[in-house]
Amino acid sequence: MEQIQRFPVNYFANIFSPVKMYRHRGDLGWLKIALVFIFLNACLIAPLSLSFARTESFELGKIMPNLYEAVKTGYSGPAVNMKINNGILQAQAYELVDGDTLISINANKDFSVSGDQYHKKVDHYKNALVFQKNRLILTDENGFGFSVRYPQNNAGKKVHSGDDLAAFAGELWFQQFKVNLIPLISGSMLAMLFSSNFVLMGAVSLILWLTKFSSYSGIQTFKQAATITMFAAGCPSILAMIAGFAGANITVLLMIQSLGIVIIIAFIFFRTKFLSEESMN
Repeated sequence: MEQIQRFPVNYFANIFSPVKMYRHRGDLGWLKIALVFIFLNACLIAPLSLSFARTESFELGKIMPNLYEAVKTGYSGPAVNMKINNGILQAQAYELVDGDTLISINANKDFSVSGDQYHKKVDHYKNALVFQKNRLILTDENGFGFSVRYPQNNAGKKVHSGDDLAAFAGELWFQQFKVNLIPLISGSMLAMLFSSNFVLMGAVSLILWLTKFSSYSGIQTFKQAATITMFAAGCPSILAMIAGFAGANITVLLMIQSLGIVIIIAFIFFRTKFLSEESMN
């Protein structure tokens, strides 16, 4: 006689045996299924969030693509040694105006800047990268614009090309907005994972539930089908989490999880044929 175990112990006790997954298909109610679903998504989001939290730089082109391309192609020298000491920039003066794009380094000019925290604008320019004495102004024609205070610790970069200049601007921007960006990106990824897994696991549960119309199936309710799916997703999700902590990207994690669910469902069928308890005994 099997020992009765409480949730969530009973969940983890069953996910390593195809037969137990099937026999205990009635163990989870809808609330417990919802909690397991949240856990399965958390397995994927945890390593991604941790990896992003450890990131020290961010490609400027991902949020300001027009400015990024303008700086990469527009700046071709001279080489500038840019140093920041106690929040103050020290660099050779440089300025380039190309149509509605402005690139300025320590030019000792006052530019008219307006807009809120995330939508700064430099008057007369759609794209602007302005290194002032005590702050960096970045604006893009897509509507994003930021004012970035220089760090108080010493920082610097030898700029030889537009790639170097864009990379340095991206590092400074990321240092200030990293705290805001991590929960935003984590939340976006979590929403994407929730919707993706809802469709995947819902489809698997629906297919399992449709077997009730056969003469042999012991799966009689959609809740039983969903419970089997939650059991089947346990090991693949934990394996995907381990792969994520090892450095795998989100595409690999989703592949491990989805392929693992399919394989484990196949093992459950191979061991039980989805027969009712009466037919199995």
